[in-house]
Amino acid sequence: MKRRQPSSYTQPRRAAARVLLAIACLLGGMGLAAGQASAHVVYGDDLNVNGNQNNYVSSNAGWLAGQNATTQTDSHLNRFFKFELTETSTVNFSISAINGFQYVPFGSTTIVTALDDLNPGYSLFSPIAASLSHDGAAYPGQTPFATWSPFALPHDGQPGAPTDPSSQKWGEYRSNADFTMANDLNEAPTSHFIAGDGTSTGNSISGSYVLGPGIYNLVVGGNNQANLDTVFSNVVASNGCGTAGAACDAYTAARIGRGFNIQFTAAPVPVPAAVYLFGSGLVGLAGLARRKMKASA
Repeated sequence: MKRRQPSSYTQPRRAAARVLLAIACLLGGMGLAAGQASAHVVYGDDLNVNGNQNNYVSSNAGWLAGQNATTQTDSHLNRFFKFELTETSTVNFSISAINGFQYVPFGSTTIVTALDDLNPGYSLFSPIAASLSHDGAAYPGQTPFATWSPFALPHDGQPGAPTDPSSQKWGEYRSNADFTMANDLNEAPTSHFIAGDGTSTGNSISGSYVLGPGIYNLVVGGNNQANLDTVFSNVVASNGCGTAGAACDAYTAARIGRGFNIQFTAAPVPVPAAVYLFGSGLVGLAGLARRKMKASA
């Protein structure tokens, strides 16, 4: 049986993806802010390795936008972190807006100072999105994008993603449900939603969860309705900023970074406590079974 060779379209993308992955790993090891190497999902230090990190997220609306099942949202409006647990652990974290964080936007050489008004929201997932995932990468079963989506535009020498005039799909990310997103190496895991929360008025939020062994995503974005209204109306009006003019300028301005700090700790659940929790669950089930037996007698 003759083996099918990759197309000339796929090969350059895979080669570029491998180069970007190597750069991302290098920058992560150097401790540079995630997102400077690529506009794709790029991981820096794991949160369980470095539990005190400053970073930024584009706009103040990514988490809120991801709540919409119809449009979903552009993953680039959110910041992806990951952490690994080798045993059942209590995970605690806080996310707070900070002042003065500086970054260099992708494709630019200009240093920008992020705003300090983030209304943070977060979501937990497992398994994690593959490194260098991005909304425009194809995967089996992918639904078409809206014609105004940024991913409908040609990019990096490649044609835009498939579109449908009736589609309202903005991007691939969901902040309150499972989502699938691929990279150019054809890795396309489905990340399963675990939990999430957001504040629309405050500038900090915290979470505490007991999680089993595994590798997890903690994804941070903004929860500000006014900013979302501005970002969304102008991404539509400018066809994903494919049309130069006032709408594209407004879209770009609304997506300026918001600086934040994340504090993260993970502590193993003591074995006696874990055994007690497991045992108490069995006792509860046994009691329920006895009651059912008495009721049927």
